[in-house]
Amino acid sequence: MGKGLRYTMNNLGDIFVDTMGKFWCNVKLSTKGIKLTHNIHELSTKKIKIQKKIGERLSNIKKESPELVVFEDKELSQLFTVLEMIEGEIAASIYEREERLYPKKPMDEQYT
Repeated sequence: MGKGLRYTMNNLGDIFVDTMGKFWCNVKLSTKGIKLTHNIHELSTKKIKIQKKIGERLSNIKKESPELVVFEDKELSQLFTVLEMIEGEIAASIYEREERLYPKKPMDEQYT
């Protein structure tokens, strides 16, 4: 905008559109971090629920048949599989959020 008032007045629409484009880009980047944080909290809640189900199932197995080998139970192995998937998603979301919060490159180079 250092070319004078006449240039600014002639190109005011372009300047406005460029400014709004940069603004919306920053808003999208900002909301992505919020979505990641919300997703981490939601997954943590699911993880706690799965852990409670595992504990309940273990106590039921102990009451029903103490001689049964725990890891041969199909329901329990499915719960462990779901738990591992949730932990992987949490780790990926935390990694992505940390990369956004503490980027190694300047902002202009990172999001191009």
